[in-house]
Amino acid sequence: MRGSGSGDNLIDTGSLTEGSWMGYDGEAVENEEMRTTEKIDYDPATTYEINRSSYVSYFNGEDFIETIQYNGEPPMTLDTVEEADSIVISFNQYNEDTINLKTAE
Repeated sequence: MRGSGSGDNLIDTGSLTEGSWMGYDGEAVENEEMRTTEKIDYDPATTYEINRSSYVSYFNGEDFIETIQYNGEPPMTLDTVEEADSIVISFNQYNEDTINLKTAE
């Protein structure tokens, strides 16, 4: 796997959708510089950290809940969204080799 150093990255960079990001209303927004992950299992009882600016979209089943933009000093702790069971992460292509989503210790 590319960019592996630690096996705890929850982002599978081998299965990204290129050319769009998940917008604030749950719709794909075209942008050739953006990448979007497949759905990632999410447990609201777990604390997650991400190390690059990104948009995290929260879902309950197929139902879109919200998209939150994270940027700042890494690692950034994701907000807890109690009703969510999966997330989709959108980020700039230039972060593809370095982005890392992990559960906090």
